[in-house]
Amino acid sequence: MPLLLKLNVTDAKPLRRGSDWFWSVLMEKTANGKTATASDIDGAGEPYQEMAVKLFLKRMVKAGFVSRSERPPFQYAILKRQPNYPLVTEDGGLSKKGLGQQYMWNVMRRSPLGFTIAEVAANASTDDVVVSAISARMYITQLHRAGILKLLTKVGEGQPGRNAYVYVLPGSQNSGPKAPRIHKASLIYDPNVGAIKGDVLAEEDRT
Repeated sequence: MPLLLKLNVTDAKPLRRGSDWFWSVLMEKTANGKTATASDIDGAGEPYQEMAVKLFLKRMVKAGFVSRSERPPFQYAILKRQPNYPLVTEDGGLSKKGLGQQYMWNVMRRSPLGFTIAEVAANASTDDVVVSAISARMYITQLHRAGILKLLTKVGEGQPGRNAYVYVLPGSQNSGPKAPRIHKASLIYDPNVGAIKGDVLAEEDRT
């Protein structure tokens, strides 16, 4: 069996790069009808992000979320303002990755009396996004393991020998409208001294 580690993570600092960061900067820079340039966004983040910013803006314009002036220096403005970064593919289409988790979180927040895995899967599914019972079980299990969800009890599902766990999202854990995101971490562990070496980087898993 591979070596398992239990990490006590007390804080996390988002890196100032990537589409989520670029979108938040663009939202801030274009508040109150203002416009922003690619350099404005690039200058607010980590070094060497110029090409990534240009590709990001190209996708946003192609998808219709951002407008660009006709002549350089190009000025950008948001046409469809929203707090969450719109998931856009490289060709400018809308991506559905991560929407299932968001829809499940929405169901949990509006279910103060509790919910089962089957209820979350059914109520989070839409015509465009289907949330399977397996996906709901995986997400709910990880939120419960993280202490976000509380296990209330087990109730019968109407079939002999079968039970369903009932979970609830406590008010103290209902932190806001954005769904908690699952990340995969990359780290270096030295078994000789039993310590993590260097920074731990974690990337969102939107599979």
